[in-house]
Amino acid sequence: MSTTRFTYQHLLALVEGDQDLIAHLLDEGLIERGDDDRAIVDVDQVLVARTLWRDLEIEWPGIEVILRLRDQLVEARRRIAELEAALVTQR
Repeated sequence: MSTTRFTYQHLLALVEGDQDLIAHLLDEGLIERGDDDRAIVDVDQVLVARTLWRDLEIEWPGIEVILRLRDQLVEARRRIAELEAALVTQR
């Protein structure tokens, strides 16, 4: 997971002005309030959540499951790449 700091205005632009989505993301812990006018955000998760919420109309419990499984898949792919690299090095 890669996080970055966004101003509220930049975050609002990222989700195309959807303040309800930002409120849900904050409630679910997918956006972390920073000090000042900034938030700590995993942009990929926000964009996936936006698509699931707005385009596919998936409810929040489903979004949570999908995001968790997505994170696990990304981590598994990273580990597989590390293991493959280690095997190549051992040859």
